[in-house]
Parts: sequence; C-alpha cells; structure tokens
Amino acid sequence: MSEEVPGRDGPADRGHSMRRWSQVVGISLGVQALVLGLGGGVVAAVTYAAMILLQGAIWGTLPDSRWVILPVMVAGGAAIGLTRLMAAGPGLEEQIAQARNPLAIHRREAAWVALGAILAVAFGGAIGPEAGILAVTAQLSSIVSLRLARSAATRRRLAEAGIAGALSGVYGSPAGGPIHAEAKDAVPRPLLILAGLAGFMGFVVTAEFMMDGAIGMMRLPRLTVESTIWDTALACLAGAAGAAVGAAFLWLRARTAAILARACASRFWQPVAGGAAAGLVCTAAPILLFSGHNEIGEMLRLGAEHGPALLVLLGLGKALACALCVGSNWQGGVVFPMCFAGGAAGAAVLFLLPGLDPVLGVAAGMSAAAAVGMRRPLVAGAIMLFTIGGGLAVAVLVGTLIGWYTLRLLPLDPVEADSHAS
Repeated sequence: MSEEVPGRDGPADRGHSMRRWSQVVGISLGVQALVLGLGGGVVAAVTYAAMILLQGAIWGTLPDSRWVILPVMVAGGAAIGLTRLMAAGPGLEEQIAQARNPLAIHRREAAWVALGAILAVAFGGAIGPEAGILAVTAQLSSIVSLRLARSAATRRRLAEAGIAGALSGVYGSPAGGPIHAEAKDAVPRPLLILAGLAGFMGFVVTAEFMMDGAIGMMRLPRLTVESTIWDTALACLAGAAGAAVGAAFLWLRARTAAILARACASRFWQPVAGGAAAGLVCTAAPILLFSGHNEIGEMLRLGAEHGPALLVLLGLGKALACALCVGSNWQGGVVFPMCFAGGAAGAAVLFLLPGLDPVLGVAAGMSAAAAVGMRRPLVAGAIMLFTIGGGLAVAVLVGTLIGWYTLRLLPLDPVEADSHAS
C-alpha cells in the first residue's frame, strides 16, 4: 500500500485543486465575455448613431423630391467605390468568419470596410447596418482579445462574444446575435448567450442615451393579431409568398454580381453602377430607400388603400433594390430589407382573402423571406420571435419552417460553395 507523503498533495487534493482552477478560469472567461459582449453592444449603438446622423445630414439638407434620389445614390456609389480601392470588403458572413480570428484582422482594411458600410447606409442603400457595425466591432474585439488572452482558442471565444453582443443589439434580439455568431466548432454556448444579453442591453441603453427614440427607429414594428384555428394554414400561404420573394432576391443578387463581374471589373465602378441602378428603382418608388424596417407601416397603409397588386410590386421592388446594392458591393445586411419584401408579399396574399387580418401574413412573410434571404433560418426565426410581438408565434414559426424548406430546394449559394470547396 502506498502512503501519501506528508506535506504533499495526494490525488484527491490535486483533483480538487484542478476543479477549483477550472472554475476560476471559467468564471474569468465568463466575465470577459460579458464585458466584451456589453462593449460590442455599445460600439454597435455608437456606430448606428453615426450612420443615422450622417444619413440625416445627407438627406435632411436636400429638397423633398424624388429626383434627388438618383444623383445621391450615384454619389454614394462613388464614395463607396473609393473605399473599395483601399480595401475590397467581404460579405457579412465572410466578415463574421474573419472576425473569429483576431490575428487575421487587418485593421487598416477593416477601417475602410467599416467606412464603406457606413456610407452605404447613409446614402440610402436598401440594406441593413450590420456590416459596418460588425467591421468596427471586429476591430475593437480583436484588439481587446489579443491583450486579454494568450491562447488562440480563448481569443477566438472572446472575439465571438463581441460579435454576439453587437449582432444582438442590431437585431434587437438577445438570441439572434448568439445564434448568428456561433461557429461550427464548439464555442461554449453559455458564453455567447451571456454576451448576447449584455450586448442587447448595452445597445438599448447607449442608443437611447445618444438619441431619443433611436430604439423605435431600429426595431421592427410591433404587431399583434387575435389567434384563430386557421392561423397555421393562413401562415403557410403567406410564408410561401415571402419565401418566393426571398428566392427572387437571391437570384437577382447573383445575376447582378455576375453581370457586373463581366461588364466591369473595376472595384470603383461596380458600386457606382449599382448605385445608379438602385437609384432608378428607388426614384420610381421612394419608399424602397433605406433598410425598410421604418417603412413597413407606410407600406401596409398603401396596400390597404391601393390593393394587393401594389404590395406585390413593392415586395419585388425591395428585393430588386436590395439585390442591386448587395450585388454591386454596397456593404450591408439583408434581414431588414427582406422583412419589408416578405411582409409586403405575405400581406398581399391575405389582402386577397376578405375578412382576414393581413398582419398574420406580414409576420409569416417576413420570417420566410428573412430565412431565405439570409440563408440562416434559425437566426431569422430568433429575430422575428423577439421583435415582431405577441400573438404571432405560430406565423413566425410556420414562416421560418417554410423558409428552411425552400432553402433545401434552392441551389447552394456561390459564397457557401466556395467555403465548402476550401
């Protein structure tokens, strides 16, 4: 029999010490993730405020006429083209993938990408603010994580905490950010959830402190409707319409990118051409400017006055405007434009059926279009459940499932195909 030597730790003591050390490390990592998530939400709010202030400075000084839209968007395309001469920015999903590795972030290039994305929102692009916010957050998260962590794994976890916090604030969903930020490899989910909650709170408090009513400007409209036994069946009709609009966006985006790649290889002229094309579309219908979440109420009012045919045109027009911007390298997200497009398509379906509340169609159409347009059904569903409002959970879930099934029928996205091949 072996005896433990006095003064030395035995196996039981060493095991206890190891468990205590693991707990200390876990708590320390949790605190760091909480701080980085909170910081990501604060940075997201500040960047968003900068976008809105610049947007107001540009459009608020111009005459209230549709004829200024085209020259402004062409000028915006030129400004974005200049930033692309300095650094060709990746898409949103590529940005998220790069941001997970702080050592891979080139801060000078990230700064130009952030500026280009801020300009894209400010000059009226039919896109969301996610790309610019994420570019700024990624830079700051990389700096902090490199200073706080020695191991690559810990730096990666902290970087993803910053991403989760920023996206939770932008999406207005504490669950949407962690789900979108989560990598395929195992990053502890509790860390991302903690960071997402902190980022959401940081965004809300900071945005409201900087600009009264900022959260109301950022959020999707709160919708509600009385539940009926036919909700699921009706949501299927509206969800199918929303999914069709989302699929149309993907096709139009791919066609825009392919045409510009053949006709114009210049980093500068591609966003100029996209700005001109999107400017023509938005001149025909100024409601298609910007990301679209603030215009959903006006879109529904126009539908009630002029009928479902106009809603179909607005939904397809928003998909086209967003595809022209994204396909020509105006940096931005697609979730909010897809909410507008899918909401219009879903409402149009239920406007055709007398006596039904089209709000049910808006919720299902939004969810399906966002799921397809983002190619992220879980992210889209989490955003919609948190932001649309009570009484519409069935419509959101049905729309998300229809979007998920539609994606299974569509060909693989070129960006995803490249990532799989590599």
